[in-house]
Amino acid sequence: MGGAEDVAPEAGATPGLPQTIKDAGKIRVGTSPNFPPMEFRDSENKLAGVDIELQEKLGEVLGVEIEVVESPFDQLINSVQTGRVDLVMSGISDTLERQKTADFVDYFNSQGSLYTSGARAAEFKQETDICGKKLAVSGKTDYFEQVKALSQTACVDKGLPAVDILPTDSGAAARLQIDQGRVDLAAQGRENLAYFEQTEPGKYAGVLEPLAAKPFGILVMKGEEELANAVKDALNTVIESGDYQKILDKWGVGYGAMTPVINGVK
Repeated sequence: MGGAEDVAPEAGATPGLPQTIKDAGKIRVGTSPNFPPMEFRDSENKLAGVDIELQEKLGEVLGVEIEVVESPFDQLINSVQTGRVDLVMSGISDTLERQKTADFVDYFNSQGSLYTSGARAAEFKQETDICGKKLAVSGKTDYFEQVKALSQTACVDKGLPAVDILPTDSGAAARLQIDQGRVDLAAQGRENLAYFEQTEPGKYAGVLEPLAAKPFGILVMKGEEELANAVKDALNTVIESGDYQKILDKWGVGYGAMTPVINGVK
């Protein structure tokens, strides 16, 4: 634990870390490790990814241990509200709806993408090329509504056939539809595609312009200003050290770098 001791003086200078966390000597962080490259279990079943490495750096700066608490994604917000964890850091988007019950320290500019198999990428050069095609997308994400809107503006409003949208239970399920040749396209976070480009180069290819996406945020209990500000300040320290950009670049998501802000979605 020498690393934690080395940064303890710096941690003491970090304003606003709640006394309960100082006394505990640790921050409990909720995560759902099934979203590579943000968080996942590697071939040795160890936690890995952007968020996992950033959590480690935050722990060093704040001078506390990071205790990862795994949870299904749809239970993460509740785990903060019930006090089971102090933070959630799991590729979770800052939205106005979520801000009603939680606060966010935004730290990563996510992007969405339409994609297809690498062999078919050349078929989609302009928006109208998706009209009448079958497209799979998780019905649980913002991308579902975005694809519906894109179908309307790019196709229906121009008198072209609508996109045949297949809602799935997850991004992985949508990707399986591509693999099995059941759909022409799918939509999900560009982050996933960056990971697959590293692990299976050329298997998939993003097409057309990126879809708008909300930034990922570190979620804290609503009104926990001390903790939110301490996390934001610690993130800025990680950025200034150069480690933030190194971690993003390592995982192929350097495009998402941003200056941390609390509840940045308005």
